[in-house]
Amino acid sequence: MSISQNKRPAKFSVLFGLIGLLLTFGFFDTLVNAAAAGTNQLSSSNPSPGQVVSVPPTQLQLVFRDPLANAEIATSMGLSLACNGTLVGLGVPQLGTDFKTVSVALTQIPPAGSCVVSWALPDRSLGSFQFTSAVAIQSTVPGATDGTGTPDAPTIIGETIEQQESGPRVGGILALLRIFEYLLMSALFGGLALIVTAWPEGPTYGVMIRYMRLAWISCVATMFFVLVLTTMREESQGFIASLNPFGWFGALNTGSGSILILRFVLICACGWVALFPYRINDPASQLIAGTIIVLMIATLGLSRLGQDVAIFSYVLGVIHAIAMAYWIGGLLLLSRVVLIGPGSSDLVSAMRAFSQHAVVAFGVTIFTGVLQIYLLDGSSIFTSGHGRLGVLKVIFVSVMIFITLVLKNFVLGRLKDGSRLSGGMAWRLRRAVTVELCFAVVALIFTSWLVSTTPPKAKADVRVTTATYAFREELKNDKFHVVISLTPGVTGTNAMRIELIQPRRINNFAVKLIPQAIGFSGIQINVPLTRPGAAIVAGDGSFILNAPGIWNIEISGTTTTGDLTPLATTLAVTQAPDALTATTLPTATTIGG
Repeated sequence: MSISQNKRPAKFSVLFGLIGLLLTFGFFDTLVNAAAAGTNQLSSSNPSPGQVVSVPPTQLQLVFRDPLANAEIATSMGLSLACNGTLVGLGVPQLGTDFKTVSVALTQIPPAGSCVVSWALPDRSLGSFQFTSAVAIQSTVPGATDGTGTPDAPTIIGETIEQQESGPRVGGILALLRIFEYLLMSALFGGLALIVTAWPEGPTYGVMIRYMRLAWISCVATMFFVLVLTTMREESQGFIASLNPFGWFGALNTGSGSILILRFVLICACGWVALFPYRINDPASQLIAGTIIVLMIATLGLSRLGQDVAIFSYVLGVIHAIAMAYWIGGLLLLSRVVLIGPGSSDLVSAMRAFSQHAVVAFGVTIFTGVLQIYLLDGSSIFTSGHGRLGVLKVIFVSVMIFITLVLKNFVLGRLKDGSRLSGGMAWRLRRAVTVELCFAVVALIFTSWLVSTTPPKAKADVRVTTATYAFREELKNDKFHVVISLTPGVTGTNAMRIELIQPRRINNFAVKLIPQAIGFSGIQINVPLTRPGAAIVAGDGSFILNAPGIWNIEISGTTTTGDLTPLATTLAVTQAPDALTATTLPTATTIGG
C-alpha cells in the first residue's frame, strides 16, 4: 500500500516537468521571433487611413518610415486590397527613387464599401489600414432637361444630343426591296433607252406600253416602301407612322437619305414619259424625257453621299449605274416584250443593235466597277467584308461576260440575213437572254448587299457640334472611331461629349482618364451607347479633373467578335484659379446625334 502511494506523486511530477519544459521553449521562441520581427512602419499613404475616396483610385501609394534596401524587397512584399470583402486586383509594386515610396497600380475599380490594405515586408514588418470607397463610377446616364426628370434625355451642356436607339429589324425586307428597286429602275431606264438607240417602233406596240406602265407603277410602289422602312429604322417608330411622307425629311436628313427622297421624286416624274413612251422619241419632248430618266438612274451612283469617299468614286458610280441599267433594262425588255413571239424586221433590227450596244455597256460596267472596288477597298479587298463581296460579284460578272459574248455571236450569226423573227428563233433567243438575266439579278443581289456595308476607305461624316469645346480630338483605327470633346480643360468641374461613329454595335463602351501625376485618382466613364450616336457628361459637378498636368485617355469597347483595339490620346489640364473653377457652358443649341 505504501509502495503504490509513493509511485503516484512521481508520475505527476514527471508530467508537470514536461509541461513546464514546453512552456519554457514556447516563451523563448516568442522572444526570438519578437527580436527577429521588423520594425519598419508607414509614415503616410494614399489613400490615407480613414479617408473617404469618392473617385476611383488608379494606384496605392505607401511611404515607409525607413528606406528599403532595394527594389526586390518592394517587388516581393506582400500587399493586398480588399473592399467590402472582395479582393481587388493589383499590379507589381514599384519602389520610388527615395527608396521609401512603394506604388502599385490597381487593375480594376474597387467596389464601394470599407477597404482594408494589408502589407508585409520580407523583414517581417507588417501592418494594415482602412479607408472607405465611395466610388460612383461616372456615367452619361441622361438627366432631366425640362424639370420633369425624363430618363432618356441627356442633361443640356450647351447642346442636346439625340441618341439613336435600336430600331425595328427591317434589314432583310429592306434588302429585298432594294433589289426590286434596282431592277425596276433599270427596266424604266433601259427600256426607254433601247427605244431611242435600237427600237424606235417600240411605242407602237401595245405590249410595250403596258410593260412600261407596269414597270413604272411597280417602281413607285417599291421606292415608297423603301422610304417607309428606312424611316422606321432611323426613327425607331411604327409602320403606320412612317407612311407620312412629311416625316421622311426629318428622319432622312443625311446625304444618303436625301438621295433616297430625290430618287423617289425623279421616279414619280418618270411617269410623264413611262406612261406615254412615244415622248422619248418626240423631238419636242425628247430632251426633257431623257434628262429625267438619266437623273433618276444617276442617283444610284450617289448612294454613299455623306461618306468620306473620293469624289471620283461618285463619277464612276454614276457611269456604272447608267451602263448597268441600259444592259439589264435592255435584257428585261427583250425577254418580256421583243422575244415573246415571232415578229417583223424591226424586232430583228432591235435585237442586232442591242447585242452590239450591250457589249459596250457591259465593258463600261466592268471597268467602272473594278475602279470603284479599288477606290473603296484599296489593299483591304480580301480582308474587309465589303471587299470580299466585291470579289464574289466580279466572279459572277465574269460568267456573264462569257454569256454575253456567246449571245452576241449567236445573234449576229443567225440574224445576219434574216428579215423576220421566227417563233423558234424567238424562243431560243429568249431562253439565252433569260439565262443572262438570271446572272444579272444575282449581281444586283450583291450590289444591294454592298450598299448596306461600309468599305474600309469610307466613313460617316463627323457631325461638328455647334457648341464650343476647349478640347476636341478624333480617334480611330480600322474598327473603332470616336470623337472626344471636353471643356474647359482646367482643374475642377468639366463637361464632356463622346461621339461614337464606328462600329455599328458596341458593348461595354468606356472612357478612362488617368492623370500622370502621382497621388491622384483617375476617372472611368461608362458610356450608355450601343449604336453610333453621341452622349454627354454634364457639367453639373459630377465630372471633376482634380490634377493639373497630362492625363492619359483610353477608350475601350467590345463587339460580338471580341474586344476592340483601344483608342488612346492625352489631355493637358491646366490649373484653374479659384474664381474660374466653375464651368462656363456655351449657349444651348440642338443637333442630332
